[in-house]
Amino acid sequence: MRRLPLHRLPSIVLLSVSLVFIQGCARPILQTYPASRHDIELATEAFLRHQKLHAEVCSCCLDAEADTALSVSGWFRDHTGKLSGYLQAMEPGYIKFVALNPLGQPLFILVTNGKTFKSLNVIEAKAYMGSVHSETFKRFTPFGFEPEYSYYWLTGRLPPGDMQIKKVMRDRQQQKFWLQINHSDSSMDSMVLFDPESMVIMRHVLRDERGDHLLDIHYSDYLQFAENLSSPVSEVDRELCRIPAGITVSSKGGSEKIELKLHSFFSEANFSAADFQQDIPDNFEQLIVK
Repeated sequence: MRRLPLHRLPSIVLLSVSLVFIQGCARPILQTYPASRHDIELATEAFLRHQKLHAEVCSCCLDAEADTALSVSGWFRDHTGKLSGYLQAMEPGYIKFVALNPLGQPLFILVTNGKTFKSLNVIEAKAYMGSVHSETFKRFTPFGFEPEYSYYWLTGRLPPGDMQIKKVMRDRQQQKFWLQINHSDSSMDSMVLFDPESMVIMRHVLRDERGDHLLDIHYSDYLQFAENLSSPVSEVDRELCRIPAGITVSSKGGSEKIELKLHSFFSEANFSAADFQQDIPDNFEQLIVK
C-alpha cells in the first residue's frame, strides 16, 4: 500500500470531515409529482439492487486527491476558501484528512474510526482527542449525521441498516425519482433523488422527525471505480460500482457550503484500521474533549 510522507499528505478528507462540521439547514423545496405504479416498481427494484450491489460487491475503500471550495463555520472558520487535498476513507466510518497550506505544509490533521477522533493543529502544536459523541464534537455536526457511517456519505450511498421505502415520487425537473426512506433505528428520514437508469443517487436530503431539512448533499460526475472489488462480478455490475467525483454539501439555505472535486483515484485502495491511526508528536499539547 502506498504511504506518503507527511509533507505530501493533503486535505481532501476535507469533504468527509467538513461534511461532519456543518450545522443547521434551511428547508429546500423538492418539486415532485405522483409516479405511476409501473414507475414505482421500476424505481424501487433498481434502488434495492443498487443497495445490494454496493453492500456486497463494490470496493470498501476510497483513495483520491481533490480540490475543494468551502465556506463553513466550526473548526474550519479560519480556513475558508479553496484548498487542495488528499483523502483516504474506509467503510464504515474511517477517515484520514490532512489540510495543507499553499506551500504544502500541514495545517490540520484529523483521523477517525467513526467512534473516536484525533485532530492535530500543527501550527499551534496542539492535539485534540475524544469521542465523536462528545458534546464538543457534536457542536460542529448537523443533527442526525452519523460519523460512524462517514464512508457512505462520501460515496453517494445510504448508511447500512434496516430501511423502508415509504413513498416514490417523480421529480418535476428531471426524469428521476424521489424516494422517501425511513430508517428503522432513527427518527430521521431521507429524501433521495435516484436515477434508476444509471443506478446512482444524485441528491440526499436528511430530514428530522418534523420534516425539517438538516443536510442537503448533491452528487455528480460519477466515475467507474471498480478495479478493486470485493468479489468477482459481471461486466455490467462492474460498471455500476461508481462513486461521485463531484459533491456539494450545503446547510442554512446554502450560506454554508462545501464543494468537492475528486480526482487522481488510486484504484487499488485497500486499507485496514491501522492506516487510520495517528501518532502525536512529543512536543504537542494533548487535550481531551468532552
